[in-house]
Amino acid sequence: MDSEASSQPALSVTELTAGIRQLLEQQFSHVRVVGEVSRLTRHASGHIYFTIKDQHAAISAVIWRSTAARLKILPQEGSEFIFSGHLSVYEPRGTYQLIVQSLEETGSGRLAAEFERRKQLFSERGWFDPERKRKLPSLPKHIGIVTSPSTAAIEDVRKVLATRPAWLQLTLAPCLVQGEAAPASIANAFDRLRRLPSPPDVILLVRGGGSVEDLWCFNDEQVVRAVVDSPIPVISGIGHEIDVTLADFASDVRAATPSNAAEIVCPAREELRRRLPRLTLLHGLLAKTVSHAAETHAGQQARMHHAMRLALDGRHLHVERLLTRCEGSGHQTLRLGRSRLSQSIRRLEPLEPRLHMHRQRQQLAKVQQRLVQGLAADIVTARHHVQRRILPITLGASRSTVLRRRQLDRLQQLLRPLAPAQIERRTQLLRRLSDKMHALDPMHVLQRGFTLATTPDGLILHSVTQVSEGTDIALRFHDGKADARVTRTEETR
Repeated sequence: MDSEASSQPALSVTELTAGIRQLLEQQFSHVRVVGEVSRLTRHASGHIYFTIKDQHAAISAVIWRSTAARLKILPQEGSEFIFSGHLSVYEPRGTYQLIVQSLEETGSGRLAAEFERRKQLFSERGWFDPERKRKLPSLPKHIGIVTSPSTAAIEDVRKVLATRPAWLQLTLAPCLVQGEAAPASIANAFDRLRRLPSPPDVILLVRGGGSVEDLWCFNDEQVVRAVVDSPIPVISGIGHEIDVTLADFASDVRAATPSNAAEIVCPAREELRRRLPRLTLLHGLLAKTVSHAAETHAGQQARMHHAMRLALDGRHLHVERLLTRCEGSGHQTLRLGRSRLSQSIRRLEPLEPRLHMHRQRQQLAKVQQRLVQGLAADIVTARHHVQRRILPITLGASRSTVLRRRQLDRLQQLLRPLAPAQIERRTQLLRRLSDKMHALDPMHVLQRGFTLATTPDGLILHSVTQVSEGTDIALRFHDGKADARVTRTEETR
């Protein structure tokens, strides 16, 4: 064994799992995963557990109840979504799972994935590098505008620029700003402005708001390349403030809206009058202070959000431990109940009517056998009695024939009523036993309108407590059987 490895202190499972959890949560604090939902379970606590899978792999995921309450859409079994969240480790089992914070349908998700792919590709080409950005002219004289002449964006720009100095010259390069033909049209508009005899000092690339699909042309490689290759500084004002396109990353300055782009390109007349070198310096210092404060605030917010998320995960894990303990206790109670049920079945089996009827039949057979044996014994006894009475007559053969006949007649008269009486007594006893067995026969009871309820495997049901809603039972009638299912139970007190 390596001496260095043997000298290293051994970690407990808890310490190792805690280290793995810290590493995963720091390294994967925000991930986006696309996949199909399977094994979806909505827990009674409100949490949603499921598995995200594709053709080759799967990962466990959970949406906490508080998160599920604010989501507009929830995962469905067999559907595909894009899930955003962070990784966390469930320490009791040493497994990791994705804590989902939001999800979106794959329709818009595919565009988002393609957006990220292109963003990564263009970034690797250096198109978004800050060093490539060009400085805007402080007081431009000629402004080029790339947009459609039929949109509201051109009117917003003109309204704002009307408050700027009167020397400004505006040149519109009309183009399409939506659809499959838009990228080539926009790139052509940039080329036309560049080839003017007197090119503009700055270009405004503007368009009004719209959906992701409407603005998708500004993520096209032709448009981004046109912005990057333009020798003239470019200000992009596409959509609303929340809309971000790859052309915005490539432009020298991104504006929130078309109107904001017009405000940035040139200061208003009143602003130019108020400008002084001293105020300019003060403005720069103030801007730096605000920027520093914003960065500090953003860092504090990120740390606070991370701490709150860890605390929330801890509470959820604590609840999971409690639920695990409750489930273990429930299994133990179920095992104990099953053991008691087995004991009750063993005690009740000897009382089962079919077994009882079988024993009664055996007893009746024995009684019948004893009756037959007793009748045979009585007949044998009577024969011996007749022989004993006849023997003296035989020995006294010297007596007259008339006397022997008389004695024989009397003996026959004595023997004749003996056999029918014995048979009658045995027949009456047999009839009583047969009536008793008939009364105890379950089929005789069923003929009176009763039914016999049993489980599918033949266990007789004596109480309503032996069944519950949804239990399958078998009903025995005097002329057949029927299968049934319990829909409701009511116990009478």
